[in-house]
Amino acid sequence: MTETYITLSDEHILSMICDNHDQSAFSELYDRYFRILFNYTYSKVNDEFTAQEIVQELFVSIWQQRNRSIANGCRPYLFSMAKNLIISHYRKELTRQRHYNQWEAHHLHSTLAADQQTLTSDLQAHYEEGLHLLPPKCKEVFILSRQGHSNREIACQLDISEKTVEQHVTKALRVLKEYLKEHFAYLFLLLQIF
Repeated sequence: MTETYITLSDEHILSMICDNHDQSAFSELYDRYFRILFNYTYSKVNDEFTAQEIVQELFVSIWQQRNRSIANGCRPYLFSMAKNLIISHYRKELTRQRHYNQWEAHHLHSTLAADQQTLTSDLQAHYEEGLHLLPPKCKEVFILSRQGHSNREIACQLDISEKTVEQHVTKALRVLKEYLKEHFAYLFLLLQIF
């Protein structure tokens, strides 16, 4: 860098960039302010890579918009740009996080729904296997009781006593409970994980 750029004021450097598209003046401005703007940005975003990206974006923007005149001083202009880019960064992050959270919630809901359907069909299959373990009369009484028939209705329909109906239902529940015990433990474990 030549001595002339080092001795020039910030405003003069900025006007040389805007009026003459002077790359050396731009390099001088970059050298003067990169570290200061980086430290300011880092204090706001607390991430070196992000701070560096924001400051780089700021300088790229200055060069791309070098035809625009700057109304206020150079330093306030640079810090105002940095502040706006930091705000923009947080808005993008917030939007990205919101979209990610929505996706994650949808994905989790889909996964849980699929898991629940699998567990339900698995439980249904085990239940039906357990029914086959019951003696025929016991199975018939139990199925009728699950269909909403009262003990009296079942007794009349099958021509057995209500006490016998109760015994069959009790036996069926005991057999099914024992048969499905391992499955319920597995189901309970899976529900705890999710």
